[in-house]
Amino acid sequence: MPRHVEAKGRTAEAVQIALRKAVEKGVPAVFLPAGTYAFDRAVHVPGGLVVFGEGSKTVCQAANRKVRLFVVDGDRVRFTRLKLVGADTTTNTRNDTFGIVASRRRDVRVDHCELLGFSYALDFCDEATAQVDHCRIHHNLRDGLGYGVAIYSGAYVLVMDNDFYQNRHSLASNGALDWSSPRRLGRYVHKPGFRKTHWEFVHNRVGSNDLSTYELCAVDTHPGMDGTFVVERNVFENLRHGVGIRDGSGLICHNLFRNLRTRTTFRPVIGISVSYGTHNGIPVEGCMPHHIWIFGNVFRMPKGARFEKYRIGKAENVFIDGKLVPGTKSDRPAPREMPLLIPMNAEGRLRIGRRRLPFWR
Repeated sequence: MPRHVEAKGRTAEAVQIALRKAVEKGVPAVFLPAGTYAFDRAVHVPGGLVVFGEGSKTVCQAANRKVRLFVVDGDRVRFTRLKLVGADTTTNTRNDTFGIVASRRRDVRVDHCELLGFSYALDFCDEATAQVDHCRIHHNLRDGLGYGVAIYSGAYVLVMDNDFYQNRHSLASNGALDWSSPRRLGRYVHKPGFRKTHWEFVHNRVGSNDLSTYELCAVDTHPGMDGTFVVERNVFENLRHGVGIRDGSGLICHNLFRNLRTRTTFRPVIGISVSYGTHNGIPVEGCMPHHIWIFGNVFRMPKGARFEKYRIGKAENVFIDGKLVPGTKSDRPAPREMPLLIPMNAEGRLRIGRRRLPFWR
């Protein structure tokens, strides 16, 4: 039995046909040979399949400004050795392209891929579980969006060993919000029935986003991201603002912040910020960053450089190197544990354990 089905054309339809054949024949993988594939519509990937190419020689290119290249339609799907290219690598707001979308799917892996030119390069939502590793994700700059990895509505995602640069946000996260609620209630409320979002961002390199309009933080939680996060052992360099937390609980530890700088000279240079915020001026139900432990981070800057290691605003129980930040003390009970994402095993399963947090007590 063949180990893979090969796409016989350079269109979205040809790729979709190859995926159907793989399912019919019980073959676990679809191979996209070197070439440029024009995607004029979304390709839906059934569960249990690997889609792989010849690295940067296999280019999946958006043929219009609204297409989603791949939509994951089942669990245990892997994308590897592909170059995915959206409609525009600038800040143009007409770019509505997505690279890979996974909603309610489990054990999705994206590895050894390059993704650029999207509104959302990777989109994980509605309690999806996924791993993103060994990718190059850059030039996703669309104003107002421009996400390298978007994680929201109860998704659990491990992001590790990647190279990020020139994204409006390299990682952006949120909870499960009812986007229509401000018209009815004057505020955003959470949708019922969703678990809280959790993500871990480890061993990545994050470079500049000085081609974006406002040089926002590279890694963030939006107001409404009432779940948990880990930002650990990454390198943030040549950028204005590394990590910005506006909701949720978590760890920011053992990161290197190097040569922080800015093109927009009227804006402060910040390593890590934690502060309550609204969503585009509208309050969010229950929003408050709380129980955040920041420790072991290293800052290496040119002599005389003006920057802030930490900017802490309205928040509850923020600790820096073991000391409570004045003004953040709260009686809110501290969580005793949170999810622990264990890298995918040979079977392609992202295991979820529990991380006990003795220093949160």
